[in-house]
Amino acid sequence: KVAPAKPAPSPPAAAAAAPPVATEPAGPGFAIQLAALRQREEADGVARRLTSKGYPAYVMAPDNGAPSVFRVRVGKFKDRREADAVAARLQKEEQFNPWIVR
Repeated sequence: KVAPAKPAPSPPAAAAAAPPVATEPAGPGFAIQLAALRQREEADGVARRLTSKGYPAYVMAPDNGAPSVFRVRVGKFKDRREADAVAARLQKEEQFNPWIVR
């Protein structure tokens, strides 16, 4: 009875570590694209690393019928200036070559 109780907390903890891979925030605005990767696991890993550093990162899955490319993006920013400032910080601190998307 004690052994089954131990594994129960472990999966939620693992699940709690994994979900920082959020979906695209709703509404208009600017996002920063950092990477386009073929492997979902790689994209999730990048997004989790950025989320752990405080960036609002998420992965966009490909549309049905589209090539299998998972896009790692950060934020939805109301204005271009804010997106540019965060993109500059990502380029300097994380060595990405980011670009702004709408």
